[in-house]
Amino acid sequence: MAVIAYVRSRRRLWPVVGLLVGVMLIGWDLWAAVVSFFPQYAVRNDFRLAYSAAKVGVTNGYSHLYDLTAQQAAIESLGPGFNPQPFISPPPLAWLVTPLLLLPFQMALVLWTLLLLTALVWTWYLLAPQGALVKAAHLALLLGVFPVAFGVMVGQPAALVAAAVATTWWFLRHDRPVWAGLALSLLVLKPQLAALVPICLLVSGHARTFGAWLVASILIGLVALALLGPDGLDRYRDVLAQTQTPAWDITRRYSISGPLGLGPALNVAQVAVVAATLFAAWRNRARGPEVPMAAGIVGSLLVTPYLGFQDFLMLIVAGWLVLRAGATSFQVGLMVVGYALLQLALVVLAIPILAAEGLFLVSLGWSRR
Repeated sequence: MAVIAYVRSRRRLWPVVGLLVGVMLIGWDLWAAVVSFFPQYAVRNDFRLAYSAAKVGVTNGYSHLYDLTAQQAAIESLGPGFNPQPFISPPPLAWLVTPLLLLPFQMALVLWTLLLLTALVWTWYLLAPQGALVKAAHLALLLGVFPVAFGVMVGQPAALVAAAVATTWWFLRHDRPVWAGLALSLLVLKPQLAALVPICLLVSGHARTFGAWLVASILIGLVALALLGPDGLDRYRDVLAQTQTPAWDITRRYSISGPLGLGPALNVAQVAVVAATLFAAWRNRARGPEVPMAAGIVGSLLVTPYLGFQDFLMLIVAGWLVLRAGATSFQVGLMVVGYALLQLALVVLAIPILAAEGLFLVSLGWSRR
């Protein structure tokens, strides 16, 4: 209690500390990028996969979108040094990138990076706590934490999913449930990052938003199936099957499947996580959309067997939602510890982060604000 009283008595100090820490982390990120990443910015950027897939869809037809031979040829056509890798994201990501085919790859990559930064700023603008200094500190801390910075550097679409979740919350708070559901349908760009959010909104009483999301998602799915056709769908299944091989173990390093493996233990854990997530959403059904959405995010990150550490951006979104709802002292302390763990993700690896996520999810179902 003495520690809590000490922290609360210095409310004006902590935004200054947060701003300084965030600025220092941004400086470190820029230095690391200049030294080790910028020389290979284009050839190592995951945007090359979406850009090449979009190129395959336009030139070869969308039934060949997941044709690995066509993908490899499209990637290698970008220039020397580009490493071919399978594009396994859902078709809408390729659709989104398609207009950028009008530009040379290097210019398209710059615009894509600006789009990701814009999505991050939009998410911060909508969700971060109010107050000029406080909000500035949260922006610096968002851009400074290494998983977020790395996600922008490698062109991952997690920022777009974060922006979709933030926009969904804004529409809900402004009594626009149908628009909220339409915004939520953008989860299809990388669905594992917030897959449980729609059903959490359903069990917490936001049926119209769930219905709008469901209708929009079904329409997107039908268009994707029509464009892929039977052959394209078979190719997509084959590509996704590759994620079960040891070559894709790196995608499980920060997920629950890392320590548990792809077996019965994982399935049991997934059921438990889904149950805890839905319970937290149901228990907070009368208190606004913030906690159900936060529970959906944390539960999604815990339940998915495939996760990159750059996807931990979504934990910051969940934290902002809980702060909006009114976090307990325990939750605030856990968020501070969690932020430090994210910054050290390459050192501490998965177990401490998974433990913090689990505690946070339990606190959402247990704690009274």
